[in-house]
Amino acid sequence: MPALNEQTPIKKPFRVLTVTGAYPTKERPYAGTFCKSQVDSLIAAGLEMDVLLPPPGPSPLRYANAAVQVFLKSLTGRYDVIHGHYGLWCLVSRLQWTTPVVAAYWGDDVLGTVQADGSYSSKSSFVAAISRKLCYWVDAVIVKSEQMKKAAGGPQERIFVIPNGVNFEHFHPIPRSEARTALGWDQDRYYVLFANNPDIPVKNFALAQAAVEKVRKKGVDVELIVARSVPHAQMVQYMNASNALILPSIAEGSPNVVKEAMACNVPVVATNVGDVAEVIGRTEGCSVCPHDAEELAAGLERAFAHKGPTTGRQDIQHLNSTFVAKQVIAVYELVTHKKVAVVERTQTTTKEEVYAKEK
Repeated sequence: MPALNEQTPIKKPFRVLTVTGAYPTKERPYAGTFCKSQVDSLIAAGLEMDVLLPPPGPSPLRYANAAVQVFLKSLTGRYDVIHGHYGLWCLVSRLQWTTPVVAAYWGDDVLGTVQADGSYSSKSSFVAAISRKLCYWVDAVIVKSEQMKKAAGGPQERIFVIPNGVNFEHFHPIPRSEARTALGWDQDRYYVLFANNPDIPVKNFALAQAAVEKVRKKGVDVELIVARSVPHAQMVQYMNASNALILPSIAEGSPNVVKEAMACNVPVVATNVGDVAEVIGRTEGCSVCPHDAEELAAGLERAFAHKGPTTGRQDIQHLNSTFVAKQVIAVYELVTHKKVAVVERTQTTTKEEVYAKEK
């Protein structure tokens, strides 16, 4: 495949159609917030971004509606790239052959969805199979971790590991007392944040409860806060008001809540899933633990003992959405043959920029 030349300016306007089934709306402001964050960062970088979000309804009708719209929009020749997000929406994006397609997988669309009994649902197995096959049919694939890249199979040179970035302007440190006052929380209590849907088996909420209960039995006044369906705009307060974020998941791709907590300099206690160890492994106050309540409880105690903010924000500067946007643009330009370079060079350059700024 052709490569990219980092010195050549982007052809203006560079137009991208984003196809997704999850995106923030007035009714569901918490849905697909990381997808919107990426779109926003690409707009800030100078791209023209349109989002195709089919209206609510039965899944077959939503997919059919999107397929027709994608096909008609591709005939206009308006778009340089069609970027599908998540499993079957990537397939919908490929149901036309006039415009290059980039497929972005989010996690269980490649890894499968773990159920309460540890098995994988038949639907998720079907979606994962389609996603893996689709790697041969699209022009490029973006995954969130090396684990996902291996699971995707397909032509590895066409698959790029680019985790979702974090909007550092939105997720930033706030004095804990200020955040607690805004939320009406007790200033002297310990709070552990579970920032996922507890009804999703793979998020392993029961393990979070068990870990917090073990800490409580040692006489610590601690409360487990479930931030379910919290608008993205308010999540930054929940992060900063908490003593620690807990992520006991059975499987993940590249969990956004972990990076968001890191950007707020809040300790993270998590199981070793996806790219968690890479993201938090060198930050004091954070812990990567096995799927064990005792170990997670010990991690929470270490987080509580860590006085002051962590160095999380500094440690994940390379995941700033501004830098990640450059890597996504590199993929767009690769599939449209607008530049000559390799995507890996862009990733290396991005990290060098970050490290230079740190110095």
